[in-house]
Amino acid sequence: MTLIASVAIDNSTAGFDKLYDYIIPQSLTSNARRGRYAYVPFGRSNKLRGAFIINVRQDTCDTQGLKEISSIEDSFDGVDEELLKIAEWMKTRYVCTYSDAIRVMLPSGTGIPGKTDVSEKKIKVAYLSADPCYVVEDIESGRFKRIQHIRVLQMLIENEYIAVHDLMKFAGVSKSVLDTLKKNGYIDYKQIEVIRDPLAHKNIEPVAAPELNDEQKYVVDKLERYIDSNIFSEHLLHGVTSSGKTEVYMQLITKVIQQGRHAIMLVPEIALTPQTVERFQSRFGKEVAVFHSRLSTGERYDQWRLARDGQIKVMIGARSAVFAPFKDLGIIIVDEEHETSYKSEITPKYHAIEVARQRCLNSGALLLLGSATPSVETYFRAVNNAIGFFKLKYRANNSKMPFVELVDMRKELENGNKSIFSIKLQEEIKHNIQKNRQTILFLNRRGYASFVLCRSCGYVIKCRECNITMTYHLYDDRLVCHYCGYTIKPPKNCPACASTYIRHFGAGTQKVEDEVRKIFPHASVIRMDLDTTSAKNSHEEILKRFKEENINILVGTQMIAKGHDFPNVTLVGVLAADSLLNIEDFRASERTFQLITQVAGRAGRGSEEGKVIIQTYNTEDFSILAACSQDYEMYYNKEIIIRKELKFPPFCNISIIVVSGEDDKQCFLAAKTLLSKTYEFLQCGKTVADSAQEEYLILGPARCPLSKIRNKFRWRIVIKHANLDNLIRVSARLNEFSSKELFEKQKLDVSIDINPYSML
Repeated sequence: MTLIASVAIDNSTAGFDKLYDYIIPQSLTSNARRGRYAYVPFGRSNKLRGAFIINVRQDTCDTQGLKEISSIEDSFDGVDEELLKIAEWMKTRYVCTYSDAIRVMLPSGTGIPGKTDVSEKKIKVAYLSADPCYVVEDIESGRFKRIQHIRVLQMLIENEYIAVHDLMKFAGVSKSVLDTLKKNGYIDYKQIEVIRDPLAHKNIEPVAAPELNDEQKYVVDKLERYIDSNIFSEHLLHGVTSSGKTEVYMQLITKVIQQGRHAIMLVPEIALTPQTVERFQSRFGKEVAVFHSRLSTGERYDQWRLARDGQIKVMIGARSAVFAPFKDLGIIIVDEEHETSYKSEITPKYHAIEVARQRCLNSGALLLLGSATPSVETYFRAVNNAIGFFKLKYRANNSKMPFVELVDMRKELENGNKSIFSIKLQEEIKHNIQKNRQTILFLNRRGYASFVLCRSCGYVIKCRECNITMTYHLYDDRLVCHYCGYTIKPPKNCPACASTYIRHFGAGTQKVEDEVRKIFPHASVIRMDLDTTSAKNSHEEILKRFKEENINILVGTQMIAKGHDFPNVTLVGVLAADSLLNIEDFRASERTFQLITQVAGRAGRGSEEGKVIIQTYNTEDFSILAACSQDYEMYYNKEIIIRKELKFPPFCNISIIVVSGEDDKQCFLAAKTLLSKTYEFLQCGKTVADSAQEEYLILGPARCPLSKIRNKFRWRIVIKHANLDNLIRVSARLNEFSSKELFEKQKLDVSIDINPYSML
């Protein structure tokens, strides 16, 4: 009987991404198991290739012609069984390779080839090697003649060990003093591992759980029963801003920990992580770890290891934290479940909520989705009883919802006000400053000016590598492309007609900050956007300063719009509320409603009543009007009719196939080839699609709304179909064909995204 391993070749294209059988030689049988990394001879040349072992079986059949595994990577412990199941599911669901799915789960440092090696951090420590009683006797007998020796020994008597560097520093001694004590048998050295803890600098006092209000208690009681059942269930918690959703989360996690199980808490923005972590640390102490992209490589690896080794109970983080290697999951909570950042824009194009659902399904765990503004798809499932549904209708501290006022900027212009700020907003900001209260100004556009235009000929400066207008940044005095990073100095003359009438138009957060300083010169102002949060811990530092220094005005993009709790913020100004409505995306009105509602919810969370001023040139749009009244049902009831009429999610599934390359014509022809292949695959009958071809809606090929990015032209095909499995099968066939015929032969990039969050 022969032991056979079925392996998936690492870093292969879709055309070669299948399982290949290899004999496991006797010398490797103890190490060959599912999830390990092997080296195998591949192809006619028998070149050694890395591969993941997906299955191991005993086979009595003829194995003649099968090659043997060459070796197994010792430095990589392998992917555990639960995550390997997720990887197999992801390969099908997201039309990616085994390698894509496995590698996205693992941080650098796990020993997997191709990932950055992150050595375990070790430090040299000193410890008493002699009996402490004898050491005390020798000190009291006067044997030691130098105070340096006594200080070192006294410190080590009180501590199990001390880092050599710290011991020298705090005892005020040199290394030779320590070496003398070692030579005489009093102390010795050893290496110990140190966990790189991104939370080590925090000193957070424990806080007891508060008394729940009736709404919260009802939700917790109901959901705890689902946790007790150890059976998968999914629920939506729809609570208005400041309704106490986070406290519900913590109570449920407490229940899970009491059962000896683990919890994952997902937040959409790194900016939300510091506040969330502080609240969770105050409740759960050292049982909390944090995982997001702003940590150092070593910190990410050590946090991942804490989860793998069962040393923590709760993992908090952004999208990738959904892969925390817990052995016994009890709950996954997705806060602000509507956020687009949960969807990956790079291969594999996974959605963290879908991965969370599959993990909970495999583990018999609870999946809880929370939001004040749920996605239309999630709310549709909830009201149609596909998932559980709970509501928190009132703010937890009994504070009132903020008063919202809509300002028509067209009338401001008619009245001679050309400022970014309406007269009403200026008055309210001034009043807030006088009262020593805080204000948040929200504009979802960073930079100083959104575009630069020649007033003589109408020429707009665009990125040379992307078909996108460049944004002017005042502090750098540069034009920057926010897609590829290309930058130039702003021209003094129009490149097209040489006119000097070239001006900045539109406003970004830099300009808002600049205008605030001009109008309110004595006010303290701080800005929070992608430009000011590039450094490590910058999110946390900005939010900490705003709160602790009681800074008058915070200017920011969407990263300030949700999750933050500042009791002294009583005024929120929303600038250009209609800026998202004109993008070519069916979710434009949904995102407009969500952002306005979320940022409005930052006002009046303390004892003082809040006020929100919403400035717009479009006072008739239903999403803006619904946001003004904080009425989700009003928005949903109108939006769902439009979605049904136009056959958009949740009434269909969408697959977008994008062909990109440096030759525009070649991209177009390749897209036409894919279109003909789509019809060909659909005509293959029920082996490919279980429904008739006419049930598919196929659009294209057409230029993408963002027709050129990073010097690559982009063409797309859109396929709509009600059945997700059928759409996945067709998309997988197209992916396999394109990887062989288009990518390898014509050097074109083909990207397939099923149910994307961006249609651009």
